[in-house]
Amino acid sequence: MRGLFLSGLLLATAQQAMAAPVVFSGAGGDTAAIQGTVDGFRASLGGVNNGNAPGAQGSGRREINWDGGGAAAPATVFPNPMVNFASRGLVATTPGSGLEFSGQPIPEFGEINATYSDIFQPFSGPRLFAPIGSTITDVTFNIPGDTTAQALTNAFGVVFADVDFPTTSGIEFFAIDGGSLGTYFAPVANNGLSFLGVTFDSAIIAGARIVTGNAALGPNDGGIVDVVAMDDFIYGEPVAAPIPEPASWAMMILGFGITGSALRRRQRTPLTVIS
Repeated sequence: MRGLFLSGLLLATAQQAMAAPVVFSGAGGDTAAIQGTVDGFRASLGGVNNGNAPGAQGSGRREINWDGGGAAAPATVFPNPMVNFASRGLVATTPGSGLEFSGQPIPEFGEINATYSDIFQPFSGPRLFAPIGSTITDVTFNIPGDTTAQALTNAFGVVFADVDFPTTSGIEFFAIDGGSLGTYFAPVANNGLSFLGVTFDSAIIAGARIVTGNAALGPNDGGIVDVVAMDDFIYGEPVAAPIPEPASWAMMILGFGITGSALRRRQRTPLTVIS
């Protein structure tokens, strides 16, 4: 049994080592500037959006655009963990006080700071997404519709709004054992939109930590302060994860806390960058 377990570990390690990341990265002043990069990332996942279809669909992708309720919807803060999109295979948490969808009475988080309506713009529709009281959003994956069934994906991407500095916003990816699969930074687009998506050659991503700027929503953006929001999340169809040793999954979650400074470490070199 011990030999079988060790063989499994060696196989998992070899699979991770062979996973060659492909980075999709683009930035510009408006939706049109990054649309081609986003569409290329979607196409790399099979081109089919599985929406809220329950269960693992075997191919395609899932998307979250935060636009439920439309432009008239009020700004809404959800507590930890945010399970609203577990039907699409994703659960989000933050070390902060909650996770907010922007909305009325002032769009683009204008009820937090009136200047944000000038610096933030949505990619897909009227609403944006951001952690409150933190710059960190952690996501884990589950089989759509079943929060008890841990899952893996082969790709994950995020639209960022108003990235001012080259190394303050990005994504770190984690394997099921908590090991880092690499840290990647979102390109700069002051008052514009940036997209960062990374695909691997197999489903090895168990979770991701997204860092948005160097200051939580609240202060004016500018100078050394970089306040950043998010729009669409796009990721490969979640697939069932192998059942880990209990300590392994716990270490992955703990690993999110340990790697708070991850985006200050040197970025893993990607195999291919598509812009």
